[in-house]
Amino acid sequence: MSNKINAILIHETDDVATAIKKFSKGDFGRYQKRDSMTQIVLNEDIPKFHKFAVRDIRKAELVRKYGEVIGEAIKDIGMGCHVHDHNITSPNQGKIKPGSE
Repeated sequence: MSNKINAILIHETDDVATAIKKFSKGDFGRYQKRDSMTQIVLNEDIPKFHKFAVRDIRKAELVRKYGEVIGEAIKDIGMGCHVHDHNITSPNQGKIKPGSE
């Protein structure tokens, strides 16, 4: 496994990592989690600075980045898939009520 990261996991409880380069389907996303490098296969093209799932996320599950809820999955999202407004709702859209975590 290469030791060069190409994505950032901000908080150890995050469900998504942020790509620091453009990825093509089949590329490996590599990020640091605690003291070890994690590598996963990306199942979709991921634009630079966009998010990808670091675990399988089920429909209606809350999605975390920065250790905080950033949205709710509106459909199942597989590990290595692009996470964006096509598959999560934003807390700004009033879908998630404070204290519902």
